[in-house]
Amino acid sequence: MSLHYTETLRGSYFLVETPDDVRTCEVTVNVALPRPRGKVEEVAAEMTGSATFDRLADQVPIGGALRMRWVRPRRVDYEFTFSANDGRTLLFRGAKHPSLLRPLYTATTLWGTVHDGECAIAMVNLHFDLRRDLVAFLQSLDRQRSEP
Repeated sequence: MSLHYTETLRGSYFLVETPDDVRTCEVTVNVALPRPRGKVEEVAAEMTGSATFDRLADQVPIGGALRMRWVRPRRVDYEFTFSANDGRTLLFRGAKHPSLLRPLYTATTLWGTVHDGECAIAMVNLHFDLRRDLVAFLQSLDRQRSEP
């Protein structure tokens, strides 16, 4: 069995060159997480969806990967590409760092950067809003039979 779900993250970002100009952003990811075979330390999943970064990219498709690491240091890495309004291909890299000391905050907060080539151009802070999106997230959970 594999697990499929949709997660919506909202927050803010700023361009490195203009840190006082904070803008809004929203990312919706559709994750297809394969069932791990045997004992594994890390699982990789395919990720699709859409992203909006105010004045940078408007409701553009994304494609990338999500990695869940079960052993210390525990982390969930998000990496996806998207097209900016001006046609550039940009790369988002971010991570959640799950912790038993702060479970809600660490499970719902994603810090990341947007890169243009090798250069980081923006800092991003995204959150999963439990009150607003938990029901939709739970309704999106879907187990599907894996191919043999």
